[in-house]
Amino acid sequence: MTRRWQPVENPKELQKDGINGTYRVDVDIPADEWVNVTKFYDVLIFNTGHWWGSDKFPKETPLVFYRGGEPIEPPLGIYDGLKVVLESMASYIGREVPSKTLKLWRTQSPRHFHGGEWDHNGSCVFDRLLQEHELDSWFDPGFGGVNKEARLVNSAIQEALIGTDIQLLNLTYMSEFRADAHPAIWLGKKDAVAVWGQDCMHWCLPGVPDTWVDILAARILHYFKQANGR
Repeated sequence: MTRRWQPVENPKELQKDGINGTYRVDVDIPADEWVNVTKFYDVLIFNTGHWWGSDKFPKETPLVFYRGGEPIEPPLGIYDGLKVVLESMASYIGREVPSKTLKLWRTQSPRHFHGGEWDHNGSCVFDRLLQEHELDSWFDPGFGGVNKEARLVNSAIQEALIGTDIQLLNLTYMSEFRADAHPAIWLGKKDAVAVWGQDCMHWCLPGVPDTWVDILAARILHYFKQANGR
């Protein structure tokens, strides 16, 4: 779906509401690159994730959701807006993508900040795998941790895919264990974090992404073997 920067035209409105711009999300208009691929590929992989966070779109520059060219009223918060977008995407995929196409929805990779968000003294310097009993305290939304975003988004995705032929490719849970696998402390230099900062969005290679690729390849091969009756 499309998203555009919309500057506020009325300076008085800016002063009144403290808004210096909005991001427009048309929930019912597919992005141009979607229109040309729906019937071409044998495999389509969809994903969304890290941008659906209130820290990305604070109240000064909020998301505004549109349908039929008009703002949705009453205005939607970011998480309710995500649900509407996902429902629209799932409906569009069901209408426009052939049934024979393998459709996978890959869930997002988790961050591992602890002690605060990335911009509020959070740290991604961790040199061991998390234990299973630790995962909920880090990631379960009910615990209010700084890493709850991935599970919140994944919950909305799973709900939107019910009744569709889009298969969930859940890479989040297995990756939650690997707090040790980000490059924050493995850059091969002394005082690497002090020099380059922390990186909790990416992963060491070889490492976790290689496992993702192995799982994806196995899913694709299995699907087409079944389709060919093997």
